[in-house]
Amino acid sequence: MILTEKQLNKHTITKLLGDKIEINFKNLNATGSPGLYLKSFKNNFTESDSLKKDAKCNFEKRANGILLRTNFSNKLKAVAIPFDSILEINLKKGKEKISPFPLSPMWILLKLGVSILIARYFRIWYLQEYSIDKMEVIIKTTNYHIRLIANGYLFEKHATFFNDLHLTTITTFNS
Repeated sequence: MILTEKQLNKHTITKLLGDKIEINFKNLNATGSPGLYLKSFKNNFTESDSLKKDAKCNFEKRANGILLRTNFSNKLKAVAIPFDSILEINLKKGKEKISPFPLSPMWILLKLGVSILIARYFRIWYLQEYSIDKMEVIIKTTNYHIRLIANGYLFEKHATFFNDLHLTTITTFNS
């Protein structure tokens, strides 16, 4: 169900997807996803009910599903996605290009066995030692087919968020 600004209230969302997940400070898990951009949205039932391409999006974990919040030109909409309607979630990591220059900070860290996830932040910008393409998230439900993209650096954060949903329909793969 696509909710418009007038329908976006606590009561309506709680009725559709249950209560908001409370933060457990002893076992921290992501309750929301980093930002994404909507690239395509297909509603299987009606063509009139749609979302704008390139809308800024994020997900919110609820007790019985996830809520996709969108913002396009300060026009807010949300899509309620119950867990039982999710058929498939695919996360595709962007292609990485790793070519550290000898004796650069990134090269030294990699030689010391530091993970590329940390070492990539010590690259020398003008030498093009590291780059990663955009990541892609595809969600197929009984009602919708949603395709989103995000910065490739956020792949691990998105993977953590979706894996914390404990659904068997999630697949992550490298390009």
